[in-house]
Amino acid sequence: MRDQFLPRIINKNTTFLNIENLIFLLLFPVISIFQFNYLNFYFFAVLVLNQLLKFNFYDYQKIIFKLFVFFLFLKRYLIDIPNEKFLNSLNDDIFWDTQLFLLQLRCNFDKQFSYNFELSKNSINCLEGGAGYDGPVNIGFGPLSKILEFNLDIWNTTILISIFFGIAFIFFLIKIDISEKELFKFSLLLSPSFIFLFDAMNLDIAIFLTSVIYVYFLKNWNITFLIIFSLFSMLKLYPIGFILGIFIYSFLNKNLKDSIISAGFLVGNSIYIFYNYFFNDFSLTQKPFAPVRTYGLQSDVLAIKRFYGLEFFKFYHLILLIMIFYFVLLVLNRKIVLKKNIKNNTDTKLFIITTPVVIVISLFANYSYKLVFIFIIATVIHKNINNIEKTILYFFFFTNPLIMIYGISGGVSIIEFSLFFANRICGYYLNFLVIKNFYYIINESINKNN
Repeated sequence: MRDQFLPRIINKNTTFLNIENLIFLLLFPVISIFQFNYLNFYFFAVLVLNQLLKFNFYDYQKIIFKLFVFFLFLKRYLIDIPNEKFLNSLNDDIFWDTQLFLLQLRCNFDKQFSYNFELSKNSINCLEGGAGYDGPVNIGFGPLSKILEFNLDIWNTTILISIFFGIAFIFFLIKIDISEKELFKFSLLLSPSFIFLFDAMNLDIAIFLTSVIYVYFLKNWNITFLIIFSLFSMLKLYPIGFILGIFIYSFLNKNLKDSIISAGFLVGNSIYIFYNYFFNDFSLTQKPFAPVRTYGLQSDVLAIKRFYGLEFFKFYHLILLIMIFYFVLLVLNRKIVLKKNIKNNTDTKLFIITTPVVIVISLFANYSYKLVFIFIIATVIHKNINNIEKTILYFFFFTNPLIMIYGISGGVSIIEFSLFFANRICGYYLNFLVIKNFYYIINESINKNN
């Protein structure tokens, strides 16, 4: 009888430690440090351990763990960041991207307006700019950013927006089950890229939430979300990838009506975007390249050239190195590398719709908070890959961006360069998994239709 009330440190059916108790022993050093940069390595280690020992949480332990995560975030945004502790960001302004976006819309309404950013108190004038923003305010978004107008308090609106997305975060925190199969999906909400996105409160967080609602909850509301993604594509380039994904899925499934509708949205958006690019001088993408906070082929080339000083390095050099890397993988284990990883119809739909977005983001230069758009496709692939491949995914997501580990210093030490290099190798392997499985799906669909 007494045994029923004792914690099961040793599982009677195995020689391994019972991980649901071990996990809380491992939590103690994290709780004492209470810093997000150490949390990255902690979750990477926990996910790797899960492949060997298999998590089996009790219900009360799941509640405690989620409460711990909630209060960790609460402490970060109410205590640490206002006191400028552990703030690994581009500058000293919390939710700076929302403030900057609203400032752009306010400048459309009043060109004489000036704004002091919170925390840093950097002052920016719509016409003259300010620290880091010389000249008229231009956030580099699409044509819709020059049309919309805003005439409310920027900081109060920013707080309201952050509360809304905070509630959405809590909803997913409650919704996602902490289990052996769902732990990776849950841990992505604590990955550096998601924290980076929440710190910035970039428009990407709204697009990410919209994509999650569509693919998981309102997956048959095609026209509604085609309209929403169309509006987003007039602010940023990559949402057109969702429209392309919806078209490809409808076309492969011989859904004539949805194919025609999505094709119309795709063509219309493409014409509008390229018209503004060629005739109204709007850039398609930004070109950030700091290796501690960026992701994408283009940013990697720029980082190697400008940050690490290898001026001779060209885009085709990186493509060549990646192709050699893939060739070596095929030579080492062709059977495992070429294995198909997408098994059921639901996963196939999620994969097709999100693949174009992943490819667009991987090709260009982006701040690393855009890695959140790879979350969906990663959780699909994660179901049917081996432990080594899973470890590659874990390392990729929990060491990018390095800014959440080292801060904004972005030094050129051997350790930082090694982490940057290893992270990119893992990222290119994930890209390989995406392209490989997308090819298999398209090829099988063509053969089936024939």
